[in-house]
Amino acid sequence: MYQLDAAEQIAVVQAGMLVSDLQDEVSQHGLMLGVMHDPDSSLSIGDLFMQNHINLWQGKFGYLRDQVLGGKWRLADGTTINSGAQVVKSVAGYDLTRMLLGSGHNLAECINLRIRLRPLLKEFFYYRLSIENYLQYSHYDLQPMAAIADGAQHIIICYHHQLHRDYVHELDYAKGEQACLDLLRAFHSLPARKSLDSRPDMPPHINFDWNSWQYPHAEINKANSLHLSSLQRAICPNIGNDKNA
Repeated sequence: MYQLDAAEQIAVVQAGMLVSDLQDEVSQHGLMLGVMHDPDSSLSIGDLFMQNHINLWQGKFGYLRDQVLGGKWRLADGTTINSGAQVVKSVAGYDLTRMLLGSGHNLAECINLRIRLRPLLKEFFYYRLSIENYLQYSHYDLQPMAAIADGAQHIIICYHHQLHRDYVHELDYAKGEQACLDLLRAFHSLPARKSLDSRPDMPPHINFDWNSWQYPHAEINKANSLHLSSLQRAICPNIGNDKNA
């Protein structure tokens, strides 16, 4: 269900392959998908990337779209197209792949994806620190794989190496991993939920930097609705024609 180029750290994966199965397979080659996964989940690669799930390791590996180089797609009329590039660095022009990813199969059916893999990280550490310290050090001293709210006053951060800082408190591995899995499962139980939904209306601190957060969906839709509608009609001409849908 997948083809692996271990030297280039790239895999071509069928959309129906389970995320956990892919992780198990590529780990034998010292590689991993740069997305935290639930080992007990039956989530497929197609659902992970097409439903715009949250990536809890976004701080290190970026958004889910950053993991995909290209793909093969089936359009509404049954034809298939390829998008993206064969390599990590590309100047191929308009990135059709990024538009299709996260679309919930509304624009095209995903057949396979060309995914960028990462070197396998074998150890993980979890720490708790106050929001004040996180604000003070996050952009200078801390570069966590993930930062997860732990109540109103503290944040849990995930690292792949051990920290030696006097303002962080190391958590028991099982407790830190469970906190991450609980949040991950909460998002995966609601496929339509976006990572932005976890952002409060107001920041917890006047100087809080949202860093990689996007603009509110309403503002994006207002600015791009006309263009998105045109693209939808061009790719899937039958969208909106079924009155019984």
